[in-house]
Amino acid sequence: MFHWTDEGIRFMADAAGETDFHRRLAAELLPYLTPEDAVCDAGCGLGYLSLALSPYVRTVTAVEREQRALAVLERELALRHIENVHPCCEDIFAHRPEKPYDAMVFCFFGSMDEILSAAKAQCRGRVIAVKRDQTAHRFTVTRQPLDGSHGLEAACRRLEELGIPYELKRTAFHFDQPFRSLEDARRFFALYRRQDDAALITEALLRARLEATGDAVFPWRLPSLRPAGILLFDASNIPEMLQNRAEPEENRSKTGIEL
Repeated sequence: MFHWTDEGIRFMADAAGETDFHRRLAAELLPYLTPEDAVCDAGCGLGYLSLALSPYVRTVTAVEREQRALAVLERELALRHIENVHPCCEDIFAHRPEKPYDAMVFCFFGSMDEILSAAKAQCRGRVIAVKRDQTAHRFTVTRQPLDGSHGLEAACRRLEELGIPYELKRTAFHFDQPFRSLEDARRFFALYRRQDDAALITEALLRARLEATGDAVFPWRLPSLRPAGILLFDASNIPEMLQNRAEPEENRSKTGIEL
């Protein structure tokens, strides 16, 4: 099961701060939301999508089970003087709001059955699932296939099996990873190498994969296009049998970055 580390948080915060990925993704979701909506950002990670959505909805409840990740969001809320985002340190599958949400967003979080289970119990309106639309890990040295069970194709197939009507919109935005040095980049590739031998992460490899930026703080950048599919459906169409049907905790999807 995925857990946030201090280093993983730093890399994600650097990428979120140096790109407009979350702002552009939020813009794609806005046609499905209204200014009066109470929205849940389920498995929100560091909360950058919650921040991007906050000007356009009534409230955002940002649910994340790891306090060290939520601490980033809490710091950003204080710095930006945002008052309509409410961090909630809780397992989304045990979470029960006082009133059902008008909309729930699952951004690169959860299998489709997990999403359906949580949404059936907690949402009275629209469900938005952002699913990865790629077949291999983005940050490994060698090509390593992704587990397809949490990807876009599997999600669409499950909705069709259950007879749940849905809309699909495909997007692809850059979510480049900035680095403070080549050593910073080496640590990043070591963190996300999966089955790769650490010896493969050489200076020659890094220089071949990275772009020089000329920036004093982040002189190197790893270009990374992140294709995704946005699935929209109504919580009322979720079968009753899926309510409270979460996987055992040790088998659950990881929050935050999906590689």
